[in-house]
Amino acid sequence: MNEKVFKKIRVVGCSPESYQKAVESAVVKAGASVHGMAWFEVAELRGAIQDGKVSEWQATVEIAFKVE
Repeated sequence: MNEKVFKKIRVVGCSPESYQKAVESAVVKAGASVHGMAWFEVAELRGAIQDGKVSEWQATVEIAFKVE
């Protein structure tokens, strides 16, 4: 059988620099404990505000990995 099945997890990455860095952070951190990651989707983008300025970029990322 060549059918593939994937499971998705939802994680939030944060960065003081950018949304891209927040997404990369989420993927790298998840990769430390999730094996067989195949693709990701950015589900939400938001940020934190401190003293009237953007202090943190946040990205909710759904990461899919192959179920063996």
